[in-house]
Amino acid sequence: MIAAAMGCIGTVGGIAAYLLLSRGTWHATSLRYSALNGLAGILAATASAVYGAWPSVTSNLLWTAIAGHVAFTTLRERRTRRIAVVTSLPVVDHDPE
Repeated sequence: MIAAAMGCIGTVGGIAAYLLLSRGTWHATSLRYSALNGLAGILAATASAVYGAWPSVTSNLLWTAIAGHVAFTTLRERRTRRIAVVTSLPVVDHDPE
């Protein structure tokens, strides 16, 4: 019963993420999109493992890995952009002399 609920929640989460992406509400590199896809993949993979559906487990774990990779890449790019902005700020010399 719990595995079935996890599978349903995972499936609904994956469909919801895709719907929000398709409608333009979320962007493909948003952390919310990656988080929802990753959580949906984990839930669906766990439920599939309980039922012994190993091809589904594999595909859902790959789905989760892709979501994690996109989130990691997005965070790394944001950090790089933030560092670039900080290093390009003008330095104001407050020395009165």
